[in-house]
Amino acid sequence: MRTAGPAETPRLSGLVDLSPIGAGGFADVYRARQAHLGRWVALKVFRVALHDPAVTDQFRAECQAVSRLDDHLHVIRVYDAGLLPDGRPYLVTELCDSSLQELVVRRGGALPEPEAAELGYRIAIALLAAHAAQVIHGDVTPQNVLIRPSGAPVLADFGLAVLRDYRGNTATGFNPAYAAPEALGHAGRIDERTDVYGLGATLYAMLTGRAPFALRWGESDAERIRRVLEEPVSWPAGISVSERVNRLVSAMLAKDPAERPGLSVIADELAQLGDDLAQTHALPAVAAGPVVDPGADELTVPAPGPPPTPTVTPTAAPGHHRRSRGPLVIGAAVAAALIVVGGVLISTIGASRTNDSPLPATSPSGVPAINLAPPDPLGALATRLSWSGTPGLTYTVVVTRQGEGPRDEPAGDATTLTVATEPAAAYCFRVRGTDGRQVVESNVQRLRDAMC
Repeated sequence: MRTAGPAETPRLSGLVDLSPIGAGGFADVYRARQAHLGRWVALKVFRVALHDPAVTDQFRAECQAVSRLDDHLHVIRVYDAGLLPDGRPYLVTELCDSSLQELVVRRGGALPEPEAAELGYRIAIALLAAHAAQVIHGDVTPQNVLIRPSGAPVLADFGLAVLRDYRGNTATGFNPAYAAPEALGHAGRIDERTDVYGLGATLYAMLTGRAPFALRWGESDAERIRRVLEEPVSWPAGISVSERVNRLVSAMLAKDPAERPGLSVIADELAQLGDDLAQTHALPAVAAGPVVDPGADELTVPAPGPPPTPTVTPTAAPGHHRRSRGPLVIGAAVAAALIVVGGVLISTIGASRTNDSPLPATSPSGVPAINLAPPDPLGALATRLSWSGTPGLTYTVVVTRQGEGPRDEPAGDATTLTVATEPAAAYCFRVRGTDGRQVVESNVQRLRDAMC
């Protein structure tokens, strides 16, 4: 492999109207339109030429692994990947409005704890899905969390391990302001716990407006890396956070990966934390730690590009539940509206009922039933659903945003689930359950007067 500098605007079949929207030391990003679909997309071209067949195969294998996450609500959609004629890898993805970094700056340099907890929860469930698919991100930063036109966050730059260490030095592919110590160390071994650190660093930036190890005035890269490896993270002067947030973020930023909590535990805590903070609006604060160097860089906003065209909304969503800590899987449609029980064709339970009418524990024929309670909005970005059902069922929540198709969110054997919902949008919810032989459905519940 060899590195390459900025090049002429690439030419790729099917893409027209290319214009640059961002550039860095690792890649160049262009806004482009897919001519056959009329859809605006982002084209990311990496500054590294792959001429080793083994490395090329590894890049393609990583892209195939990431493609298994395409339907996750909070993972960026990848439409195409490959190599340009000169050997540079490229990705074609959905086009997003901005990044989490820009959002924090627009909001005055820091986000309220409930909003940071909610955004952190969504990133956590995206990482859980990735880890279940055997994909490590390795470089979670506010710049790699993009914001869709709908306002939903999506995690980008998955599956690029082979490109990050193309020089044989793993530190070259990571941002030391957010990178975990093990990513910058000599061995450069990263795993799921590295993503825990990256999420903790991103939460820190959401709450403070700056990276845990922003570059100090006159500081060399080597000195900053030494700080990452040796010095603890402290909160900037003037920043107060709740004791729960302080404990969680500090644990996630532990130098030793073995001391960091697991992602499932973190997702559960962030979900509960967001609920509690939204209800109380204030918690006892802890005093800020030692002063961070006042010359430390704050988050900066790149030059704005042309406004993107809204992209296709994913059809499936995360299946993580705050009380269910098993492997996360991407949901699939469970069953048709008609099922066969004992050789007799019957309508799915609840299909003929009014939308909001409650269901008994079993139908008159003894078939299991599910009763979905009214939805409980948790701020602007999420809604909690609760239901009762016959023991032994495995549940899937069907979420339908007004004017769009339904998406399935697996809930396992849990009877409550927090789902992502967009501000001011109307939704219909239904729960499906199966015991492996038959499928039953709950009554429908509405959010914001949706027409179900």
